[in-house]
Amino acid sequence: MFRRFVDMRPQDSVTGLYVHPTKQHVIVSASADKTLRTWDVRTGELLREHKGHQGPILGAALGLNGDVLLSAGDGGVCLVFGTE
Repeated sequence: MFRRFVDMRPQDSVTGLYVHPTKQHVIVSASADKTLRTWDVRTGELLREHKGHQGPILGAALGLNGDVLLSAGDGGVCLVFGTE
């Protein structure tokens, strides 16, 4: 099934997409616009936005339970966010 996220338009490139390990309908997008966004793929709804990087996000990962989100940004900065 293909779904276009009309609202999923960051200011810059999407640098990664990550599927939640226990909620398969939830994804996280990482972006060069310095944000991580959590989405419900069933509805296209933006569930949460994580900010804190000063530069592009180059990579991210969700913890085994999906309760933490780790991100690596430009300049060697890594951040940890709670997802609940």
